[in-house]
Amino acid sequence: MGELKEALLKLKACGQKAIIPYIVAGFPDLETSLDLVLELQKRGASAVEIGIPFSDPMVDGPVIQTAHAEALKNGVTPLSILEAIKERESEWGIPLIVMTYFNPVFRMGERRFAQLLKEAGISGAIIPDLPPEEAGEWLKASNEYEIDVVFLVDPNTPEKRIQKIASLTTGFLYYLSLKGVTGSKIKDLQNVKERVKIIKRMTSLPVCVGFGIKERWEAEVLLEEADGTIVGSSLLKALIEGGPSQMLELFMELKGNA
Repeated sequence: MGELKEALLKLKACGQKAIIPYIVAGFPDLETSLDLVLELQKRGASAVEIGIPFSDPMVDGPVIQTAHAEALKNGVTPLSILEAIKERESEWGIPLIVMTYFNPVFRMGERRFAQLLKEAGISGAIIPDLPPEEAGEWLKASNEYEIDVVFLVDPNTPEKRIQKIASLTTGFLYYLSLKGVTGSKIKDLQNVKERVKIIKRMTSLPVCVGFGIKERWEAEVLLEEADGTIVGSSLLKALIEGGPSQMLELFMELKGNA
């Protein structure tokens, strides 16, 4: 069992819920973004998802796209990001998850990428544009270097396919609360909650919900069934509008008693 899955299952065994904030490495600059990881850790984040900037982040909405673009202007690369995380490895006390698109992984090589994640102290990885059916080499590499793999399930995923995805997932199942891009509004929280309930009957993996969570009451409804929530766009919007202090204040509001 990898560190990410183990941490989430420990929370679940204690009747606690996970909250996983998302930041973009290199935004507003690399040092500040990693300082934010540390501050989120201090404030009770269960894990932190670190986005590696990409020129065409297809599943992301305008807020995260802006952060990616600004980070790329700052000159960060996957290698520079992982090196910076590695240099501060002794500071991390919770699992770190990278979120990246497949192009950089393919160019680097799946095995090399997994090795670099391991050396940097990363516990898990999300590659949203890599279908499980095409992830054979990545699954081998991640297993070799003990990196938990997180696959996504969306509202239209058939139950048979959910079972297949769950069988290949080693971290947690990431349930997308809506069909669209990050930052969109959830239209039917009860429907999302019911879908999570169905998915949890199919797997013993933790199930965490992301996309569209903007307020604490929304998280509370979802956490009646979900094992955790992932929050990104609303935090980055606060960071853009009011800086790190406003982002951290919003995180504490969203976290509540989770």
